[in-house]
Amino acid sequence: MRELHQRLLKIHGKPYGVYKSLQGQFFNFGDFTLKFTHIQGDPHAQPSRIMLSAKMSSLGFPEELHSDKEKEIALADFLLRQFTENADNISIVRAHSQIMQRNSLCIEKGIVRILASVNLPGDGRRIEGDKASELLIGTLSDWVTRAMYWNNSDKEKCKVHVQCLINRNFLLSQLAEKKIAAFVPNGAILPRESGVSEEPMLNAVPFISPPELLVHLSLPSGEQVAGMGIPHGITVIAGGGFHGKSTLLHALEEAVYPHIPGDGREFIVIDESATPIKTEEGRVVTGTNISPLVRELPLKGITEKFTTKNASGATSQAANLIEALELGASTILIDEDASAVNFLIRDLRMRELINSKREPLIPLTDRIREFADKAVNFIIVAGACGDYLSLADTVIAFVEYKAECLTERAKNTQSGSNSSKRGELELPPLGNFKESRLAKVENLQEGLKPNSAVEKSIKIKAVAGQISIGKLKSDLRRFPAFCHTELQRGIAEILHNFVKEKENEGKSLRDALKLLCEKLPENETCDLALPRVMELGATFLRFY
Repeated sequence: MRELHQRLLKIHGKPYGVYKSLQGQFFNFGDFTLKFTHIQGDPHAQPSRIMLSAKMSSLGFPEELHSDKEKEIALADFLLRQFTENADNISIVRAHSQIMQRNSLCIEKGIVRILASVNLPGDGRRIEGDKASELLIGTLSDWVTRAMYWNNSDKEKCKVHVQCLINRNFLLSQLAEKKIAAFVPNGAILPRESGVSEEPMLNAVPFISPPELLVHLSLPSGEQVAGMGIPHGITVIAGGGFHGKSTLLHALEEAVYPHIPGDGREFIVIDESATPIKTEEGRVVTGTNISPLVRELPLKGITEKFTTKNASGATSQAANLIEALELGASTILIDEDASAVNFLIRDLRMRELINSKREPLIPLTDRIREFADKAVNFIIVAGACGDYLSLADTVIAFVEYKAECLTERAKNTQSGSNSSKRGELELPPLGNFKESRLAKVENLQEGLKPNSAVEKSIKIKAVAGQISIGKLKSDLRRFPAFCHTELQRGIAEILHNFVKEKENEGKSLRDALKLLCEKLPENETCDLALPRVMELGATFLRFY
């Protein structure tokens, strides 16, 4: 600390750029070591970045709270949330309701590292060394001390946070044994406070499983958790508008990442590959085999390697489905309200008017059973598409936020689906969609260039759902899965490394990306979170 204090006083009053002399330097802060990883160019530029590191043992944390990877992730998440308020001119990324692996605060092999942003003081273009010393030695030390020491932590809350992730992952491990695609515990709070809030809704109706679908899963302690098991196969979630069916689907979409205690959804678990499939009109598609769902297009437009810069609603949803299956998804989530009608169904009268020779689109109703026979699960929210009732293995209805199992009633009331009366043309082969395409990156490597002659290096950006790596761009603004800023940045950094490494050639895209999802890339200047293969692959396949 003394060395840093003296350095700051020595450069007091000098041009602001002299701060750059601190970049890459290490300073002893007692239990912590401080490193300047990036220095801003002037007082109004993006803040400087610092990294603090310390041994967990020196902070007093019991080893059993961070003795394996699972616990390291949970404890790091808890500590990040202890920075509930950013100090003046010092900030750290805010955590969302998911427990994620981030580089903003991570623990690895007994070492904790914190990345924070700091606005270094300046008077115009001159360094204010005295104020910088007060900020970095006084304010920063107090800020870190309040959040990072065991004796200053809510010990019971910390243990609950770590155990929550352990419990959630233990529940997840039982899905295959129980032959269920997802589990929603009794008492879960599904609705959120509002459409832009992650907070659970006050006075919401707690979820209760229908008796027919009730299952019990075990916790590591031996305690049993009761709730609804959604079986493998095709499940339709029906009900009137505003009764809760889409709320359940949204909770399942977000359950691919663990949630914090008190979220209301922390023990909802779903097949980790689960992917929402929605219409994404205008998306870029490159070389995707959508022929199982789209026959040859007019003017001899082949669909075995479908390529377009502006997909329609139905073709985009068909591409989204096939690509998700290529990337390893074994559970598909579909909301009727977010789908193209002609992707989902084609009624009998329209089939009679426009036969299959004139209609290249093959509705999902005609193929969903074949997909299911190849071990793909579907969970579909349907309020109007009754054809799916005759195809469903399980039907769940929501009435005033209460779930009922109506599988038998659906079977007794249906009059047959239009898909059973298609009868004009034989369907094209479904193909082995589980064989992921090879990781072809040679064309993309041409895009790994600075955007202009002025720029000397490749810039990586992730802003408002748009990712750019040099001249490569991928638009995620209509991407079906939620994607926080740190996730987008993590995706961008991983894919930058992926595209430039030629040894990926010859590997399947799924396998190549799976290796990259094991650890975040080294980056001390940007906040990253570790994505799934599904988000990584979807971004890669949208590059243009």
